[in-house]
Amino acid sequence: MNRSRSATALLVILMSVFGLPFSSFQASAQDYQEWSAETRTSFSFRVDGDTVRAMLPANWTVASASEAPDQVNLSVTFMDRHVIHDPQGQPVGTGSSRYMVMSVQARDASGDASILIINGISPEGAGAYDVYQSAVLATAERRVTGQGDRHAEVQEYWQMEADSGDSIRVDLHYQQAVPTRRQSTIVIRSGRHTDYTRTYRIDQANDALGVPNAADSRVQTFSFVATGPLYSRLFDGSEVLTGITSTPWYNREISVP
Repeated sequence: MNRSRSATALLVILMSVFGLPFSSFQASAQDYQEWSAETRTSFSFRVDGDTVRAMLPANWTVASASEAPDQVNLSVTFMDRHVIHDPQGQPVGTGSSRYMVMSVQARDASGDASILIINGISPEGAGAYDVYQSAVLATAERRVTGQGDRHAEVQEYWQMEADSGDSIRVDLHYQQAVPTRRQSTIVIRSGRHTDYTRTYRIDQANDALGVPNAADSRVQTFSFVATGPLYSRLFDGSEVLTGITSTPWYNREISVP
C-alpha cells in the first residue's frame, strides 16, 4: 500500500516537472479516503418487515423474505478495526475503533438495487452515512485457542450500547475452518442520504459457521440479546437467524464516490 502511494506521489511530481496535465489524475487521487484492517463477525436475520421499512428513505423498498412474507433480511455486522489510515498513511482518530452496522438490500423507485446502511452503534457518532447511534459502550473481546495444526476454537463477546437506550450483546463460541478468500469492489449507500455513496475495495477471508444446532454448524454456543426503543422492535422474538460469518481478516480501501 505504501509503495503504491509513493509511486503515485512520484508520478504527480514528474508530471508537474515536465509540464504534463494531471488535473484528472488529481481528481481521481482525491477520491481515496481511508484504508483499514479489521476483524468482523456478521449475523444474517429475518426480522419484522414493517419496522425495517419504516427506517428506509422515501421511494425505497426492501423485498419480503420468500419464507416469511412478514419479514425482511437484515445484516448485523460487528467490526473490530485494528488499523485505520488516511491517504497519507497517518492514523484516523486513534487509529482503532469498534462498532456495529445494520444494512439491507433495497431498491429505489426505478428498481435499481443497492446496499443501504440504515443503523448501527459507533463511538464516532453518526459517521459518514449519518445513520449510526452514538455509543456509550462499544466492546469487542476475542479469544483464540489453538494446538499444533488443529483448527482453533474462538470465543467472542461483543457489547454495543447507544445513548438512545438501544443495546446489543453477543456471546459466540465456535471452531474455525479454512476461510475462503474473496476480493471485491462494492458500492455502499447511506440509508438517510441516498445520493451519498462510498466505494469499497475489499480483500477478505470469510468463514461461514452455519447456525446453531444445524447439522453442518460449527457454532458451539450462541447468545444474542437486543433491547431498547428500536432494537426491541427489530428483534421482538419473531426474528430468525439465517447465518453467521466470521471474517478473521478484512482489508478495505474506501473511495468517494
